[in-house]
Amino acid sequence: MSPRIGLSQNMIVDAASQIADQEGLNGVTLAVLSKKMNVRSPSLYNHINGLQAIRTELAVSGLTKLYDQMADAVTVQKGDSALFSLAQAYVDFAVENPGYYEAALLKVQDKRAEIVAGQIVRLVTYLLIENGYASEKTAIHATRGIRSLLHGFTTLIAKEAFEREEDISKSLSFSIQTFLSGLSRNNKNVM
Repeated sequence: MSPRIGLSQNMIVDAASQIADQEGLNGVTLAVLSKKMNVRSPSLYNHINGLQAIRTELAVSGLTKLYDQMADAVTVQKGDSALFSLAQAYVDFAVENPGYYEAALLKVQDKRAEIVAGQIVRLVTYLLIENGYASEKTAIHATRGIRSLLHGFTTLIAKEAFEREEDISKSLSFSIQTFLSGLSRNNKNVM
């Protein structure tokens, strides 16, 4: 069967991310995707090898887009400003792209995903070490901590759990500052 003219793998992944934004990643099925794209399900197989391949492409794209947004946020920033910008970029990405964000959290067997996930970790650990918040020995622990904090924020925002009128971005800044202060104290004790 020849590929349908005008249909591409990128179009399929984009459509899948839109479905995931609205319905969650489990809402992405071949039937729903083919209906959204106004094609028959078998037509999708000319461009992508099934649902698992779509999820893998979503994960790779999600990680890449997340890394790009985080890296762009820190290009002209120094010191704590870089860490605050990185944190805000992470949360903004997750809120604006819930489908890609959910896919970025998937564990997929794909070298591209491993490479980009490694770039994200290296970016965060570099900033933490460069700014004196972690040593080579504690950098991964600190990175896991900041990731957990940011994921918690994104999850609560997505669930509309922050019901108070106080500015959420100020709460994020406060939480990051508190986390960094704790890292700073801990790093001095470890060294």
